[in-house]
Amino acid sequence: MPKSSFWWKAVRRTFAAILAIIAIAGLAGWIGSSIPRGDPLLDAPADPVEIMIATNGVHTEIVVPVVNSTRDWREILPSVSKTASGDVTTHIAIGFGERDVFINTPTFYDMRLSTALRVATTGGEGMIRVINLTNPGAHQNRRKLTISREQYARLVNALEDDLPPLAAGEARTFETSTYDRGRYYASPQRYTLITTCNQWTSDRLANAGIRTGWLTPFSGGVMKWVPKPNAVRKVEP
Repeated sequence: MPKSSFWWKAVRRTFAAILAIIAIAGLAGWIGSSIPRGDPLLDAPADPVEIMIATNGVHTEIVVPVVNSTRDWREILPSVSKTASGDVTTHIAIGFGERDVFINTPTFYDMRLSTALRVATTGGEGMIRVINLTNPGAHQNRRKLTISREQYARLVNALEDDLPPLAAGEARTFETSTYDRGRYYASPQRYTLITTCNQWTSDRLANAGIRTGWLTPFSGGVMKWVPKPNAVRKVEP
């Protein structure tokens, strides 16, 4: 067999294997994200808290009010103050990701192959990104979700667990990047192909008892559980 023919067959087999893996992952994500966990919304809560779930089509984040009777985020996140324009911060978007991707990769097109291979095989250092927002409006990619005060308290506890504990008198520090307005905090959680940014979002919602999917490697698996703007969520029987 000519050497060129051998290598061409090897390339085709490798390409076919990659396509098969992508197809299996997509199918698993679709099925896994359709299996519910958490409590269904039976009725409007008596003492509601409004949060938001946001996505850019790839990554998802949880948007919470800066302060209410449950938590004042300014007490534990030093970056939560005014926005770059000087506007008062009313909400913060909290998301999870891999440190090198968050800090050094403006877009997925800028990701180094070595970074992608490392994250895909051994994972990487997890980080929490916090973005200050002023009166964020709802739209297709940022949807409101009304939850109970008890669910919000559980969500706050779950989010705080993703920040390392501080010693008495120790101040929490954060990092910045050159390409966005996020503030990045170290996290004890590790980023892997199992614990992705979108899986993190659904896990934290589930921690709070909010209905979401079991396996959500893709953003669509998270957003499918959040009503679209002006949509009415069906009341469960």
